[in-house]
Amino acid sequence: MNSRETPFALLLLVTLFSLLDTNTVYAWGQDGHRVTAEIAERNLTPKAVAAIRKIAGPETLAELSTWADDIRSDGTWDFAQPWHYISIDDEESWDDFERVPEEKGDVLLILEKLETFLLDPDKKTLELPGIVSGKSSKLKISQKKEIGRKEALAFYVHFIGDIHQPLHVGRRDDQGGNKIQVEWFGEETTLHKVWDEKLIESLNLSYTEFSTFLNRASESDKEKWAKSSYLDWAKESKEIRGQVYDFGAQRKNYFLNVVEPPVLSYDYRSKTLPLVRERLLKGGVRLAAKLNKLFSN
Repeated sequence: MNSRETPFALLLLVTLFSLLDTNTVYAWGQDGHRVTAEIAERNLTPKAVAAIRKIAGPETLAELSTWADDIRSDGTWDFAQPWHYISIDDEESWDDFERVPEEKGDVLLILEKLETFLLDPDKKTLELPGIVSGKSSKLKISQKKEIGRKEALAFYVHFIGDIHQPLHVGRRDDQGGNKIQVEWFGEETTLHKVWDEKLIESLNLSYTEFSTFLNRASESDKEKWAKSSYLDWAKESKEIRGQVYDFGAQRKNYFLNVVEPPVLSYDYRSKTLPLVRERLLKGGVRLAAKLNKLFSN
């Protein structure tokens, strides 16, 4: 390629990727994912710890937990974006809700695929294909990656955190709260970001401190929570979603951005922090239970 062709090639590449659906959805932010992973690490069996050390070396689950968000800056991973969530509207039942095509995937499908791979110690790599859809339905780009067991484990840890964030089992119209503008203690942001980051940040705790405060579940609760499935976890997130959207008196006439954004402060924070704590704790306990079972042999 000569120097006169380079500007055109770069312009073509930029134009192509500007047409892609680049809606980004994060869950819990870095601290939230680390809390889930840290709680899990504190509840692992010695066998699971040994198996994870063979896969990840000295890196902890907390360190691995944010990798799936870190790679978003790499465009060759764009096809993995739909794996972070699943969309279901309020009136839809789980028996007949509209699933995305399998080649695009969602958090339920990828968790099942990763579990199957991690269960088989003889399998060293996993090919992950996917489709990047553009704003025009005709623009579809196929991508694929071959990952090893460490990357699979990092994905698995991250997506179990994602499925416990209520807005990652989100409404289609507002893209899991990404289109809901709110005012959070005077700052303009989105409802999704409040749940990703702001609520947890408002506690002013390190992820290890927060994990210590949360990691107090009874053995009976741990056993009960561990018996549920990925779908059960998604159902739980959907069931509590109404509390996420409960803006008090502001809720009555509010839909998307038709009126002034809701003002969220101490009252909303006090009502929702117990939900945040519960979802992070359940996510950590369940992640530990899954890893203990995956690596029991």
